Amino acid sequence: MAPEPLRLALVGLGRHALKTVLPAVAAAEGWSLAAVVSSRPEAASEIGSEHGVAYFTDLDDALESERPDAVYVATTPADHLAPCATALDAGVPVVICEKPLAVLGDDANRLIAAARGASSVLVEVMAYQHHPQFRAVEELIGSDEVGDLVHGYARFSFPHLGADDFRYRAAAGGGALLDAGVYPLSMAVRLLGSAEVEVNGSVFQGGGEVDIAGTATLTDGAGRSFQCSWGMGSAYANLARLVGTAGTIEVARPFSKPPSFDEPLTLIDGWGGRTERPYAATDQFAAMLDDIARHRHDAAWVETTHRETEARWAVIDAVRRSAG
Repeated sequence: MAPEPLRLALVGLGRHALKTVLPAVAAAEGWSLAAVVSSRPEAASEIGSEHGVAYFTDLDDALESERPDAVYVATTPADHLAPCATALDAGVPVVICEKPLAVLGDDANRLIAAARGASSVLVEVMAYQHHPQFRAVEELIGSDEVGDLVHGYARFSFPHLGADDFRYRAAAGGGALLDAGVYPLSMAVRLLGSAEVEVNGSVFQGGGEVDIAGTATLTDGAGRSFQCSWGMGSAYANLARLVGTAGTIEVARPFSKPPSFDEPLTLIDGWGGRTERPYAATDQFAAMLDDIARHRHDAAWVETTHRETEARWAVIDAVRRSAG
């Protein structure tokens, strides 16, 4: 008999929640939507009625009424901390939060400590790391074809959005570092592993309320390095190049990509010969939910997830300190 699906309460009904999160919940195995929560009563009523689930304007009411197995927070960044803390304080077993987990590293670390104290799983969304494309990258690194990682480069940037977009408002937790920079930085943290790294970073303010671009180089004691760059207001770039002792991997659209995307990895041997490595197209958000459902009772997986989140935030804080 198949286990009962995990009942999820979705907090926040913005464009990302409607376009990406709700379809992923429907597509993932072992999940069902139990409730929606929005500070906008009309949105809560409309989406709740459309999906045939309870709807609320207050998370506490949703938790008391529905007792969900999981809460997914998809609000603007400045509004991530409070619902995550509320869910963890209530003992919700699984709490999933869109990046960034918080605006400040201290707050992110407090949430991780609260998750450990509640024996809950806290997942900061890095959906790309659950995609078969990224799994193929990790399998290639350390293989005979690529060898050990020596150097990496990744960039995520996009043209300017509308002036009223939350990404340009400091009070909303906007800025390029937290919106775009977390992607290449998270890849660097994941692929460099548990090594202690030195971080040299810079951010460009651009005359507005928030940072609009930045760079960082991570280096470790083994001589490995990873260069990261990001920005709002430049051409769209979503790419990575990973150089090993034996070969190189070029990755198209490693971060944000539609479920239909399946452009092969390019594998370059030590003398420049190029071959392609295919993988399956997948909804990376549904894949993430599948992984969470599969591993949520695995204490080692949960702790690895929490430790990697701590490591990401240590690097984000280091970029901020380095940039002054």
